Amino acid sequence: MLKTKLSIAIALVAALLLAPAAYAAEGTTTGSFGAASSTPEVTAVNIYDTTDPNCTGAPITDMTPQTTYYYAKVSVTSNSKLKQLETIRATLFYNASGNLTMPAPLAGDVHDCAILTCTIGAPPGYAISWSSDFGTSTTWTLHQPGCQSPASLDATSGDWIFAFEPGTVATENTGAAMWNVQGYAENRNDAKNDDLYVRDKNMMWYGEITVNDPAVDWGAVPLGLVFENATYNPETVTDVNYIANGDYAEDIKSSDNWTGAVTLDIVTLDVTGGNPPAADSQFALEANDTSDNVTAITVTNSYNSIDNTGTITEEAGDTVNTNTLWLSISAAGIVPDTYSGSIYYQISNR
Repeated sequence: MLKTKLSIAIALVAALLLAPAAYAAEGTTTGSFGAASSTPEVTAVNIYDTTDPNCTGAPITDMTPQTTYYYAKVSVTSNSKLKQLETIRATLFYNASGNLTMPAPLAGDVHDCAILTCTIGAPPGYAISWSSDFGTSTTWTLHQPGCQSPASLDATSGDWIFAFEPGTVATENTGAAMWNVQGYAENRNDAKNDDLYVRDKNMMWYGEITVNDPAVDWGAVPLGLVFENATYNPETVTDVNYIANGDYAEDIKSSDNWTGAVTLDIVTLDVTGGNPPAADSQFALEANDTSDNVTAITVTNSYNSIDNTGTITEEAGDTVNTNTLWLSISAAGIVPDTYSGSIYYQISNR
């Protein structure tokens, strides 16, 4: 009897082991969600020195036109990653009133505004390009090899560095006037940051002068020549070009001694403007930027102003064709020869 029950139990176990396994059935669907675009934030903007291309030092206050190169840094955070950005911009602009709420202009201007832009191309390439708007300027410069963008656009924050050189007539600021810098960022969904500004930057005075007349020659003049002798006076310097980004003066001086070409004798400048000089072996000069001898100045061996009413010019400058010189010489003590020396013109801040 015991043997029979054992056989039945073994049979039941075998039957259970041979029964097929049960499997779960499945079906599929898809899931998706849209990630909202976050508004970028400009977290910092400032100007750095020409010796600080990575903008790691202290920001600067003063800029001088035609100085190789300054750097504008715009720091941006985008929770949607930096590659969601489309435009990053630094705008430098002149603020004549010193108004601390003045917004940045939307167009460049040779005197008053420089717009520096980095554009990030569409995916998947995200190509970086740099551009600028300086109005009609040819001397403002965006130095693209010196510009930098973040190493990875997959990050959520990074720095854009614009290398630039102010133009010759970027307006000098005086009094309450100042230069401001705006940092700006915009993403592909046209979400824009609230503008971030740094105020109270300075554009220092800048001037250039070019004297295109190679020489002034009175020819052979009589001893005792006076300024009023219209046979020999005046001589005109017909092409002096002045470029300035603010108010300027036109100055002149002469070398102390002029030398004879053959004899090597010396005639000395009479800084009192003798007409003619009282001492032997002297010469005197008067100068103006018009043909009017009445308002002319005595030329000395240090700079004096012919005219101090110049104002900011265009980049082509202001060419004066009427810089005029009058000569007088001593009545005695000058050996016949051709005497030469230097006459210097200068542009200076006023």
